[in-house]
Amino acid sequence: MESPSTKMIPLLEGKKEITLAFTDPSGNVAMSRFNTLLPPFDDVAVRRAAIMAMDQSDYMTAALGDPKYWRTCYSVFPCGTQFESEVGNELMKIGNIEAAKKALQATSYDGTPVVILNPVDSPVISAMTQVTVNKLREIGMVVEVRDMTWASLTEQRANRESVANGGWNMFHTWWIAADLSNPMAIAFSGNRNSGWFGWPEDAQLEEFRSAFIEAGSEEQAQEIAGKIQARLFDIAAFAVLGQFFEPVAYSNKVYGVTSPIHFFGNMSFEKPE
Repeated sequence: MESPSTKMIPLLEGKKEITLAFTDPSGNVAMSRFNTLLPPFDDVAVRRAAIMAMDQSDYMTAALGDPKYWRTCYSVFPCGTQFESEVGNELMKIGNIEAAKKALQATSYDGTPVVILNPVDSPVISAMTQVTVNKLREIGMVVEVRDMTWASLTEQRANRESVANGGWNMFHTWWIAADLSNPMAIAFSGNRNSGWFGWPEDAQLEEFRSAFIEAGSEEQAQEIAGKIQARLFDIAAFAVLGQFFEPVAYSNKVYGVTSPIHFFGNMSFEKPE
């Protein structure tokens, strides 16, 4: 089972014929991504208000349950990796509905529905979606959920058109922690033309990323990474929803289970020579 629900884990624990393990010691980073092209999240103040409502513990509890499978982490660079930082992350630590409601009232938000893409075949992501739906409604936003498979979501998130033409406002996902450990990761891009889905445009962010490439020392690289993180939170490109450690379960007769991604072609019932 590539991604067993944590609710199933107690049924598998203690069975001699089953191995339970974590897919990656660095874990995964949960994320809520905004579409910065369309209302209401074309307004950075609305994005920031939405983030203010998000409490990582609520997301991780809903998606993973037992705290042994997750931790809070308020850095855009995964905790436990080189560029983990506390710089500029105050926004992500608020997690308060009343504060978010007040902030939203001071924005341009006019009741425009927030369309959230929801992959019903991913229990972890669907759980995070529902938490966001509830929080956004609590602070006064209108929310529309579009249920689909993850495969469909990966197609639809490329749509830059209006909501009426298949566009969207938000989706949830997770990244393997190693994929977010470098400030040059595409998730951190501020280039609307070549960046990741959601397409924020921010020249200052791109200046910081260019400077990171030219950093002449580890200390300088660390300082610039902090500036990148602070800027990502300033423009509210996304929300970090926690860091979690996904279990995998397999028969002891199976060999070749790989990490952090499972390549099923490598698996067999024969022990490698």
